[in-house]
Amino acid sequence: MCALKREEIQNGIYFNTISDERFKSNKLVVHFVLPLKEDTAAVNALIPNLLRKGCRRFADFTAFNRHLDGLYGAVVGSDVEKFGDYQVISISIVGIDDQYTLSGEPVMAELSEILSELILDPVLENGAFLPREVEIEKKTLIDTILAELNDKRTYALSTATRLMCKGEPYGLSPYGTVDEVKALTPEKVYEAYQNLLKTARIEMMFVGCGDAEIPKKILSQKFSALDRAVLPLASLTAHPVPEKEESVTERMDVSQSKMVLGFASGLSAGDEAIPAMRVMTVIFGGTPMSKLFLNVREKMSLCYYCAARLDRTKGIVKVDCGVENENIEKAKSEILHQLAEMKEGVISDEEISNAVMSLVNSYKTIYDAPGAVEGFYLGQILTGETSSPDEEAQKLSAVTKEDIVNAAKLLQLDLSYVLTGKEEK
Repeated sequence: MCALKREEIQNGIYFNTISDERFKSNKLVVHFVLPLKEDTAAVNALIPNLLRKGCRRFADFTAFNRHLDGLYGAVVGSDVEKFGDYQVISISIVGIDDQYTLSGEPVMAELSEILSELILDPVLENGAFLPREVEIEKKTLIDTILAELNDKRTYALSTATRLMCKGEPYGLSPYGTVDEVKALTPEKVYEAYQNLLKTARIEMMFVGCGDAEIPKKILSQKFSALDRAVLPLASLTAHPVPEKEESVTERMDVSQSKMVLGFASGLSAGDEAIPAMRVMTVIFGGTPMSKLFLNVREKMSLCYYCAARLDRTKGIVKVDCGVENENIEKAKSEILHQLAEMKEGVISDEEISNAVMSLVNSYKTIYDAPGAVEGFYLGQILTGETSSPDEEAQKLSAVTKEDIVNAAKLLQLDLSYVLTGKEEK
């Protein structure tokens, strides 16, 4: 069930099939994977939302959506995300499989044609994207960037990441900055789009119950016309373990302070110790039964929330909490105390069992939706892994207490970041 079939169909273009007869629809995604860079993040982030709005065959957005409705409500989507040191630009289409149409219409073929046309035959004017559409999408992207500032928890986490990983691609935003977006022109965006088609690694993903040979044949034919000179992607590398802790305090008009503690482990994606680090992170602060929740939040009432999360691509564990000013140092001390106890082996069998069960259940739910399946396997592909959700769950079940303690011992505090209120005059 949901096994990955992967093949290179052209230079740097891969077609990945995950078939599951339980689904009644098919999801087809084209991902462009490229290095995350400061000078290209903003312009690349603008491209997918421009492409999803239509193509030369459907230059009118209203007519395009009417056509999608006629295909049993097919849906086009776009996305931009950061995966380790990579920026991933995605265009997708989802629709019902041919066997479930009323008269056996070849919906899958048309969806494949549409997706290829959106990407390869966009609406242009004078050799560039339409100025009006570029301005609309620039405003949307700026709103996305500014929305982070309004959500102080998200802002604190992203700022801590930027400070902790200064000089690394991982420290950058996949959306760029407001000033970088404002400086974009239709010509610059089109130039970046052409570079994307030429140099990016392309991962095509098909998830569903239908015949994957249909989209593979159509996309292979359409993309064969591209003049490709693929730039090699560097392997994902771990964030280095620091020599000493850095402390940063930022003041802003906030009613509740936010604290983020960033820990480095020296691990990277695919390392044999990652499953143990997953379990360790859940025991530490991944569930309402975790040490941070039960002790720092509930027992000692030092914060409003306190959670830990692992990014396996860089081997980084971030603990973030919402805390009153007078409790900042107390909360930090107790968080470090809980980690120190884990390093000493203060971990019960029940804690291990609960953590493993929580993680295993999360892997089981991946099978429930095509999007979750597709996202899981894309992550596996980008980290050079091939195991299924079931196989990943088996790795977690095999983790021992000794493995967890050793994982905890790898963590070194890299950054202590506090976002707090302005000083009183």
